Amino acid sequence: MKTKEDMVSELNRIEDFIQSYVLMDEKVVIPVSGGLDSDVVARLCHKVLGKERIHLFTVKQPSMEEKYLENVKNLGIDLGVSPVIVCPGNMNVQIIQILSAADPEIGFQPEALLDPARANCSLRTSFLSTYQDKGFLIASNSNLSEIQLGFYMPFGDNLGHFKPIAHLYKSEVRILADILGTRKEVIDQAPSAGFWEGEEDLEDLAFWLYYGGPIPAGKEFSDQECEKVMKIKAELSQFGVDCCLEMLSNGDLDEEIVKATGLRDEIVQAIKNTVDRSAKLKNRMLLSRLERR
Repeated sequence: MKTKEDMVSELNRIEDFIQSYVLMDEKVVIPVSGGLDSDVVARLCHKVLGKERIHLFTVKQPSMEEKYLENVKNLGIDLGVSPVIVCPGNMNVQIIQILSAADPEIGFQPEALLDPARANCSLRTSFLSTYQDKGFLIASNSNLSEIQLGFYMPFGDNLGHFKPIAHLYKSEVRILADILGTRKEVIDQAPSAGFWEGEEDLEDLAFWLYYGGPIPAGKEFSDQECEKVMKIKAELSQFGVDCCLEMLSNGDLDEEIVKATGLRDEIVQAIKNTVDRSAKLKNRMLLSRLERR
């Protein structure tokens, strides 16, 4: 994993990347959530482009915890930018209701947690597409931990013209956040998609590791299974998961990963299985096509 010294040098590389991608007459829109990743991307774009060339918006959902909205407002204060607050109400649930009525055999579940939560990502895509049509470039907030694990929607929160932190693990993004001046409460809060109260990424990941990869809509877990999942979660840390992901990418042996991370071999195998399954389900090349002859 990169150290703070490494990240100081990495910051210069990211700034050069943004500077080279965004042309002088272009503006950037950043969807901010009150979480760490979008805070960092907003600060990076602000540092390189200035406040006049960035636009922030957040999507306020009925189940959104107030702390995230407060984080967005504080980010706006720090950058001298007024974030736009978009309030779509329960449109995410309505989308699933419409799909359920039109295509009942697929098993869309408007009353469940997962389908409406994932539809939130679809709503973000609609907003981003509309901003793009107004001439904005879209900055994506995806980090490397999410990408390798498949913790995103391919046609949702992973979309963007450019991805300033997609080469950094979440633990490295946290170091970069400290360098950029992200507020302590944002750095210290548990990573979460924020789709429902109390949601945490490590708990979601524990369910994925127990299941063996991304969980399809409609899957239910018994109390006994949930108890096993919570035991997995208790063994996880963001740094340990990130180290495991990096070592798997480097081709290190399983026993070396166990020794370096402190994770049990069963957990390492589960992470490996999740990465492999996500590579098939999530990390497929988009816009694949034949070349004209």
